[in-house]
Amino acid sequence: MRHRDTIELYNYWNEVRDGQPAPHRSAIAPAGLGRLLPSVMLLQTDESGVPVFRLAGSRLCTLRCAELKDTPFAQLFAPDDAKQIEKGLNTVLRNGSLVVFDVQALRSAGAGVAMEIALLPIDHERTRILGIASLFTQPEWLGIVPARFELRGVRYMDPLAGLSLLRNRPAVPVPRRRVSDVKESAHNLQVIAGKGEIGPRRALRAFRVVDGGKK
Repeated sequence: MRHRDTIELYNYWNEVRDGQPAPHRSAIAPAGLGRLLPSVMLLQTDESGVPVFRLAGSRLCTLRCAELKDTPFAQLFAPDDAKQIEKGLNTVLRNGSLVVFDVQALRSAGAGVAMEIALLPIDHERTRILGIASLFTQPEWLGIVPARFELRGVRYMDPLAGLSLLRNRPAVPVPRRRVSDVKESAHNLQVIAGKGEIGPRRALRAFRVVDGGKK
């Protein structure tokens, strides 16, 4: 937990659970969340057990340029992240642990911004997770183009641990699969050795034009 909003939500969650493994849904009041409300989310399980949005704060909906109610949480992320996201959700639902995702919110073209998504368990039949999505910087394209999320790291945390430990626990990095260009050979030049033999392929990344003085 590194973002101040994540820490503030954790402190509230820790207070209302009153020593229990997780607070009951009825103990969580909008008035208690205050300024965090635009970034807060509630996830419930649908009939097939998939965590979907029961409530998504306006900041998260603006980031995605869409209303997220009833949308599966995992759909926010790139397909390559599906297994890690499912594992994180199951850790909260089944083990009552805290999970923090380190995320890059990316637009379709250009650089993204770092954000932190924390998921905390709730004691309720359907609404099972209280969460928050916290941007470290606000991009100028917020609300103009929908962001896609890429998972960069995961932290699994014991709810009985102290806040100082939770803040300093390192994330387990999530390696991104390198996208190889399947048409790479079509864009490379072939170096032709003597006697018509084709030498090893290598990309020539730059050319230098030398003016020989001939007009």
